[in-house]
Parts: sequence; C-alpha cells; structure tokens
Amino acid sequence: MQQNYHVNANTNSHSRAIIRNTNTTNINLAQRFEVSTKTIAKWKKRDFVTDKTSRPKTRHHALSETEREIIRVVRTLTWLKLDDLTDTISTAVPKANRSNIYRTLKHFGINQMPQEQKQQASTFKEYEPGYLHIDVTYLPKLEGKKQYLFVAIDRATRVLYFEVYEYKTAANAVDFLKACKAFYPFVITHILTDNGLEFTDRFVNKNKCVSGNHKFDKICSINEIEHRLTQPATPKTNGMVERVNGTIKNATVKATTYQNIDEMKQDLAKFLIFYNFNRGHGGLRKEIKVRTPYEALEYWYNLKPDLFIREPDMLRKLVFVNREQRGET
Repeated sequence: MQQNYHVNANTNSHSRAIIRNTNTTNINLAQRFEVSTKTIAKWKKRDFVTDKTSRPKTRHHALSETEREIIRVVRTLTWLKLDDLTDTISTAVPKANRSNIYRTLKHFGINQMPQEQKQQASTFKEYEPGYLHIDVTYLPKLEGKKQYLFVAIDRATRVLYFEVYEYKTAANAVDFLKACKAFYPFVITHILTDNGLEFTDRFVNKNKCVSGNHKFDKICSINEIEHRLTQPATPKTNGMVERVNGTIKNATVKATTYQNIDEMKQDLAKFLIFYNFNRGHGGLRKEIKVRTPYEALEYWYNLKPDLFIREPDMLRKLVFVNREQRGET
C-alpha cells in the first residue's frame, strides 16, 4: 500500500526506520538524510514511523457555540443564500463574516440548499418591481408613548421605506400606503401583509373571509393593487420584511439609547438613506449584479422603463429633501 506523506516531510518510513534502528551518531545521520539533528533526535524517540496529523489538538472558533447555533437556526428557518444570510447575521453577530458563516453551515451539513427551497427561490425572483412586502413592528416606548414602524420593502429591488406612527390602525395603514405610492418611483401592483387588523378584516367575520370593506382593501382596490395575505401563523411567508425589520432595529433602536422620539426618528431616517443608497445587498449581487437597492432601481429602469411613473433619480431627491425638511442634515 502506497504511503501518503506530509507535504513538508523530508523523510519517509524507510529512512525513519533506519534512524530508529541504528547506532550512528545524530550528526552523521543528519548529513546522510539531509535533515537537522533535531529531526534525527525526534524520530529516534518515537516508536512509530508514520506522519502525525498537522491538525491542531484544540480547534478555536471565531464564533461561540451560541452564535453558531443562531446561524443554524436562521438558515434552516429561512434558507437564505449565503450572502443574504451574511447580511442578516452580521448585524446581530459582529464577528460573523462570509467565511466563518460558511464554515458553520458546512459543520452542520446545511451548506447546500434543499431542492424544494431552490425552486421556491427561483419562483420568488420572477417578480418585477412593484411587489411590496409590508409589515408593522414595535419601537421602544419613549416619552411615555408607544411607537410603531410601518415598513415596506420591494421584492425585486429591495428598496426600503418606513414611517413611524403612534398607533397601529387601519387609518395609519392607509396613510402609509399613500406615502409608499409617493415614495416608490414605479407602479405598485401587489402587496403582501400579515392578517393584522390594520390590514384586513379576515378574522373579524365568522367565515374568516375577506369582505373587501376594510379601509386598506378599499384603497388597494381603488389603486388596482392586488392585496395578498399570509397564511395564519406563518410569519416566514412574509420573511423578506420580517428580516429587514430586524436589520433596521439592530442598526438603530437596539444599538442606541434615545432621549426623545425626534432623536429616534432622525436616526431611523439616516439609516433609510444608508440602506437604500450605500448598504450592499448580497441577494442583488447574485441576481442582477448590482450592489445597492438604488442601483437595482436604476437597473430595472433601464431594463423596463414602462414599469416606472418617474425616473429613479427622483427617489434620491425625495429622500434628501425630506431629510432637510426634518432638520436632519
């Protein structure tokens, strides 16, 4: 049987056997086999002639067991691609990067996406700009008042938009949709929300059917927008906006203590600009070879300008004008 030697080995099993079984001095043996006297002494002391593994006795990981478990759970719940997973995890685990996340996936045997998930991902990418995922998430209580963040993200471009409200009501949901129509430069064709009372009356009726009389459904109907609902108790169905909720919070309200509501709103507004114009998005790099949501917007405008009601550059102007009006420059 052929022996496989360590890549840096200067001796083999035959020469090591001679070294162990001879009375010749270490100096003479070193000259004969063209190695150091330390190497000769080492093999004389050993009772074997095979290579030892170069693997360290103790393996040190950059990530803790808890952090590795977080990666495992997020991956198996969402089956995000590696770059998307890195974007999501790195906000919560500062030491996480693409390399150690991949090694973690490899360790747990989940580095390959199941075929079923690949098919779902393929179907997911078929949508053009205009499909918004909308959700509401809680913000810290400041000045004795609760605050809610209404969040929208476009499925194709990942362009993000949000507004802060004091109440989670149907009226505010309608107001937010109107704000989305003013913000996004393309025609909004679909909206996906959960079954919250601010979005639907699905569970108000005994037969658990949508009546079409809810304020949010009415404004969708007027604007020829198809309003879709997630299945009950399946938040991952609306996972894109669920994930970005965490990204927003980790970068703002979970990282900073605010003295008042205005401070929080100013920080959120800065993050909105950063996310849309500066923050790289792994999914976009994979799909359409662009880095940021704004670049994705320009990509789609050049590809299908008929989907747009105004040029993408108007979004940049709108965001920065609003920031100036709020005194955030």
